[in-house]
Amino acid sequence: MDNQKQIIITGPDSQGGITSVIKMHLENGLQDKVIFMPSYKGGTTFFKVFYFIGFMFNFAFLLSINKHIKLIHIHSSSHGSLIRKFFVTYLSKFFKKKVLFHMHGSRFELYFKNSNKLIKFIIRKTLEKADIVIVLSKEWKKRILAMCGQNNVKILYNPTFKKDIKEKKPEKINVLFMGRVGERKGVYDILKAAKLIQNNNVQINIYGDGEIDKVKNIIKENNISAKVKINGWISGDNIEKAYNNSHIFILPSYNEGLPMSILEAISFGLPVISTDIDGIPEAVEDNLNGYLITPGDYKSLAEKIDFLANNPHVRTEMGLQSLNISKNKFDIEVILNELDCIYARVM
Repeated sequence: MDNQKQIIITGPDSQGGITSVIKMHLENGLQDKVIFMPSYKGGTTFFKVFYFIGFMFNFAFLLSINKHIKLIHIHSSSHGSLIRKFFVTYLSKFFKKKVLFHMHGSRFELYFKNSNKLIKFIIRKTLEKADIVIVLSKEWKKRILAMCGQNNVKILYNPTFKKDIKEKKPEKINVLFMGRVGERKGVYDILKAAKLIQNNNVQINIYGDGEIDKVKNIIKENNISAKVKINGWISGDNIEKAYNNSHIFILPSYNEGLPMSILEAISFGLPVISTDIDGIPEAVEDNLNGYLITPGDYKSLAEKIDFLANNPHVRTEMGLQSLNISKNKFDIEVILNELDCIYARVM
């Protein structure tokens, strides 16, 4: 029964990587152990504000009547999400609850640097108030330790699980991008690289929402529609189909946490071409299960795509390495066991 559960998990219930992580946690073992209270849903500004106010009232009421609750696990990114979680953190502490602050924001460091003194104060106090801060990578642990007086920082990778992998179709070398279509994810570098790719059998498939019309115009203006297809947002079984129909995954991002799209790609046994930033090198080892390039280096991106397209045996070997990394490092059972240990320690 909910009134016997000791942990509340709170975070967004919308599209995006954080929601995917929360759902994976809940659906693979946590559902029976915790109470999930969404603090955010997408919509108009008025709706989002109204929803959060309603959440805070319900959250405070539950903490006041349910004496079994000991721990609040807060999932947060940056900007408005972090400001909202400032209030959630302090309300939790008002009721003398332990707090895990789970940081996902890929642009959090940039947000901190560009914030005024008040926002920086709020960020520091939120992190320092938590009993444990959870981050997605070793690099982010260093940054958080340097940013504030919080010394209790733990690394917990985003999870994935074993996929039903199907045989690839041989007629095209399908290169997959999955994510927000825009500059941060390196989509415009993909378009520049497409002009340089020599193998005419390569098809780059871009899936996601964002700056769709702008990208379509660039594809048309540069006459690269034979190599690049933009498909828009997909969900459910269509995502699995896209990974299964692909031979190579690319994500030439400029900043990230630990991208769910890369974890999905390696769980489907794909070699990955990405950038050497943030948590990505902990999922993609250069020359082992893919290649790491410098953000903005579209020439290297084109060269690596051509190389993997022309060398199926390398694709196969790197794909097997991706599966090994996924199983040993990011499997949902491994991650949930580590999370259980963190829960036990803080409580």
